[in-house]
Order: sequence, then C-alpha cells, then structure tokens
Amino acid sequence: MKRFGALFAAAATAFLAACSFNVIPPSDYKDPKVFDLSSPSPIEGLAYTVEVETFSNECAGRFKMVFREDENRIGIDEYNRWAMTPAAMLTKYLSSRFAASPEGVRGKKQLFSLDGSVLVCELNTQTKQVCLMVHYFITKPGDDVFRISGTENYTIPVEDDSAEEFASGMNLAAAQFADQVVKLLNAEVGAAKPAAVPAANKP
Repeated sequence: MKRFGALFAAAATAFLAACSFNVIPPSDYKDPKVFDLSSPSPIEGLAYTVEVETFSNECAGRFKMVFREDENRIGIDEYNRWAMTPAAMLTKYLSSRFAASPEGVRGKKQLFSLDGSVLVCELNTQTKQVCLMVHYFITKPGDDVFRISGTENYTIPVEDDSAEEFASGMNLAAAQFADQVVKLLNAEVGAAKPAAVPAANKP
C-alpha cells in the first residue's frame, strides 16, 4: 500500500510539472515603445527668419498616445508613448524646419516669432485618421500691432490604428503646419514690398 502511494505521488508530481504552463497564467507585459517626430531639413531660401517659441500642451494624454474610440470616448495607450509631449515635439520639429539663418544674414531679414498650443493630438480608430489641431499666433518683435493668428486642424488618413501609423501621420501633419506658416509669411512679406514706380514716359 505504501509502495502504491509513493508511485501515485510520483506520477502526480510528474503530471503537475508537465502541466505547469497551464497553472501559471502567461504575463501580459509588453515592452513599451517610444516614438518621436523625425528631424526635418531646414527650409531654404526664406526671405525672413522665424523664431519658434515653446508651444504649450493642452491635449490629453501628454506622453501617452491617445486613440479616439468614438465621439465621446478616448483610450490612453499604456504601452506606446511619445518621447515628449506633442507640444514639445512640434516645437522641436518647427525649430529644425525654421533653423536660424547665419549671423551675417539674420540681421538683414525680417524677424517673426511663432508661438501657440497643441489642442488635439489623437488617432481616430473609427475613421483611421490622425488629428492634429494647433492654435498659433505670429508676431513681429518690436511691432505691437502686427499679429497673425488662427487655428489649423489637420486630419491625415492612415492605413490602420497602429502606433507606427500614428507617428507617421503626426509627421505629415507637422510638415503641413510648417508649410502653412510659410504660406502666410510669404504673403505678408510680399504684400509689404513697396509697389514698383512706373518709368517716366520718354518725350
């Protein structure tokens, strides 16, 4: 009887060892992924200099990626996050895009200051669109009257609702915002040029 009990105990131990993978549930841990915007090349040939101030962050999530699941519900991703807040990423991106001119040229160009805040930075999982909303204002140091302000809302279609597509869409939205700033200032600088004086008629 004792021998049977010993054999039963040994068999039970071996069975539990073989099934141990079912006894201990698998871990849900995932290595967190961190994303950032790419570093763009400076825009060449601008007739002015843009000084980028620090944008403020007024969107949800801060460092964590935000996914809009329906009209009134958002999800905060615990595993995919930004290297810094969306506002800080946009500030860094724009600073690279509007890199300061060399010292010898800087003083000869008009200087504008760009500031603002990021209101929305999210990926809509239903429409598969990245949304970036930025409120901005452009001023001219030393000129208390000059001011250009507005709110830009960019929706970038993406293939899926992955974190990789989110980061790619944000890059494109940031580039479009930089292009819009250039468009506004090109129009302003062009409008500020004095009208050409017509040549006098020859007698």
